[in-house]
Amino acid sequence: MPDPPKPTSVRDQIIATHDITKRSVWGATGPWKPLVADWDFDSIVVHHSGNAGDKDPLAIQEKHKDKNFDDVGYHYMIHPNGTVYEGRDITFKGEHVGGTNTKKIGVLMMGDYDEQILDLDDDDLTQTHVNKLKSLCETLKGHFPIQKFGGHQEFMAAGATQCPGNLIMDKIPSLRTELGLQSP
Repeated sequence: MPDPPKPTSVRDQIIATHDITKRSVWGATGPWKPLVADWDFDSIVVHHSGNAGDKDPLAIQEKHKDKNFDDVGYHYMIHPNGTVYEGRDITFKGEHVGGTNTKKIGVLMMGDYDEQILDLDDDDLTQTHVNKLKSLCETLKGHFPIQKFGGHQEFMAAGATQCPGNLIMDKIPSLRTELGLQSP
């Protein structure tokens, strides 16, 4: 029986499949404290940048470190133009679901996708953005025993967050069906 693939091999395969911009290319700084290993992910959690609408991976990493995160919290960050950035190395536990991050892959849809009355700077959710999310999730399903897929708010107590915003949440049920995954 062959040995199971090594985590770094899986990481490299995912990066190659989606032409993901590696941390070293976008200028990521190292984590400021040791990261915790994680594997056998069973859930994918979708986020958005929120009202700031950040689309720069380095700015997102700096904000997370300012919040005392050990590194950027998400494993992948998808720009509206379809570029995918490597966030936290997939071999480590993320920091994106309020203390319940074990076995959860964090994917950030860069931009602001929550329409609010006083917020006029929302981004348009493009089909390119949604297609890239779906494609990445299909690849992740091929490497991990993923069972659940949902927006950040679905993994939290009711009312705790509006993330990933109503524009993305409107797409989550159909994406979940297309991906053949369960709700959290």
